[in-house]
Amino acid sequence: MGEGRTKFFEDFDLWNFVFEQKKLGKIKHVGFSFHSTPEELDEILTKHPEAEFVQLQINYADWENPAIQSRGVYEMARKHGKPVIIMEPVKGGLLANPPEQVAEVFKKANPDASLASWAIRFSASLDGVITVLSGMSNVEQMENNTSYMENFQKLNDAEKATVEEARRVMASIPLIPCTTCNYCAKVCPQNIGISGSFTAMNIYTLYKNLETAKHQEQWLVGMHGKKPAGDCIKCGACEKVCPQHIQIRKELVTVHKTLG
Repeated sequence: MGEGRTKFFEDFDLWNFVFEQKKLGKIKHVGFSFHSTPEELDEILTKHPEAEFVQLQINYADWENPAIQSRGVYEMARKHGKPVIIMEPVKGGLLANPPEQVAEVFKKANPDASLASWAIRFSASLDGVITVLSGMSNVEQMENNTSYMENFQKLNDAEKATVEEARRVMASIPLIPCTTCNYCAKVCPQNIGISGSFTAMNIYTLYKNLETAKHQEQWLVGMHGKKPAGDCIKCGACEKVCPQHIQIRKELVTVHKTLG
């Protein structure tokens, strides 16, 4: 649920359908996966307090990310008293190989702990979490995950401080300072997916993973009905309204050259 998808759950009466299936014993618990803002989650849970859990994208890299708002949606779910299932704890595998500066913080704190374990334990340590979903590609990853999750221990204060330091280091890496306010999108005559393009470019800058960055661009731009960076006509209307004073036209050229 979230954004333009949410209305279909109402249009097709899916809430009544799934709870009818629960009455029939075909469903044990009813909840939903969510990708959008804390405000929209508040609206949904206010309208549907019968929801029993929420599945959210949560990891230390997206905790304060304005495009994802992991902290905001988590806190909103807990405000409504809903248990949380976590998806993307390792951000599609990216946090198993974070920027070198970030990796050094974790390795200094505990040379024996895998980088993925820090990411998963951060998410699993949050109050109200009932399940953490972790994609695994091989037996080694499975064994690593079970090694620290079988007898799970929440992050202690020193470990929490390590994660905070890692997040500060990550935040210090120069990125396009887009906050996804989307004021630019409202004035763009070409309907360019500016904020989505910048989010994808920042992913490439941080993780040097071109495939993932291109996938993000496809999802945030093309799948949301926006045009790619290469369609910019350089009119400059966007730059006049950008609160962050980003050189949007210049950055879109870089996005097109890198991801286009």
